[in-house]
Amino acid sequence: MSDIKEARAIRYLLDAVNDASIIEPALEEGLYSMAIFHSQQASEKSAKACLSLLDILITDEHIYTDYLVKFVIPESKDLNKDFMKLLPDVNKLESYYIPSRYGVDRFGKIHYRKYDEKEVRDLCRSSMDFLELCFKFVEDKSGRMIPRQREELEQFFVYNYHKFIRELR
Repeated sequence: MSDIKEARAIRYLLDAVNDASIIEPALEEGLYSMAIFHSQQASEKSAKACLSLLDILITDEHIYTDYLVKFVIPESKDLNKDFMKLLPDVNKLESYYIPSRYGVDRFGKIHYRKYDEKEVRDLCRSSMDFLELCFKFVEDKSGRMIPRQREELEQFFVYNYHKFIRELR
């Protein structure tokens, strides 16, 4: 049975997969702040997929780990330990949202951070592991197998949830 909560969750996963596709090219170019930013975005959208399946929408916020702890992890059953293991890295990625993307924030503060390549690669790997974990959470809750590849996921989304999609022209 498909519903609006599933449609939102799959759309968030599609957004997360799109962000994740940018991580490796950014790493190859040594653009560590961009790799961190897209890892954070993939993690955030993965978390929002899980939350939206639980009918919790946090569309304008970038702080999501508190919601994971309060709502997703208690509902995660066998995935609980995996979520807890990744939580410190996901939390660290969450804290990098502004400084990894914006050199000057909305208050005029100037950010600069020299990233350690090993730390960046570890955080990117954790982001990808978190994305996979969120796929498993959504599959468990929805009872559906969800494709991981971007093109197949997009087709799956459009085919199964077309009645919830608002096309913009």
